[in-house]
Amino acid sequence: MSQFAPAYLTIHILTAIVAFGPGFAIPLISALAGKEPQHGSFAVRLVDLIERRLVLPVALTMPVSGALLIWSEGIDLRGTHWLLAGITLYVVAIVFAFTVQLRTIDRMLDVAGRMAAGAATAVAGAGRGATAAAGIPANLVMPDGPGAQLATPPAGGPPPGSLGAEMVALGIRARNGGIFPSLLVVAIVTLMASKPGF
Repeated sequence: MSQFAPAYLTIHILTAIVAFGPGFAIPLISALAGKEPQHGSFAVRLVDLIERRLVLPVALTMPVSGALLIWSEGIDLRGTHWLLAGITLYVVAIVFAFTVQLRTIDRMLDVAGRMAAGAATAVAGAGRGATAAAGIPANLVMPDGPGAQLATPPAGGPPPGSLGAEMVALGIRARNGGIFPSLLVVAIVTLMASKPGF
């Protein structure tokens, strides 16, 4: 074992905490965005910022610290099945984040932007009719006051086919999509901690 192994292990663990820790909050934020479409824009931008500026960039550095750790401890990768399983789950999580989760977040950003634009148009002078044309329920828009404000959605939720309803559906998809990689991270940590002999 190399004298640098403890340092590599510390870096690897700290990187995992920084990369995957915030990911456990993303399903909660996404669910809230789905329940409160009037705050969807902020919630989605927050999730997007966390994913693109923190979770994914730091997660992509983990193979480097992991490879250094494997090298420093002289681990035979081919004979360590638990480690191969953990690496496979990591790859699945990263691919899922880029191919599924980021696309959902991009769609939510688009819908939130169109909701805000529709509300701003209505408030600027077109009246409540413009919000209906934009697919935003009239009772989600508060025409009083400067700028566009979205009020609390009706108890039954946004009307089907509206932008609000789409935001709710996307929020559910993002929440479920956030749970999946979190479960993978739990499985990876379990493998790394227990090192099962299979």
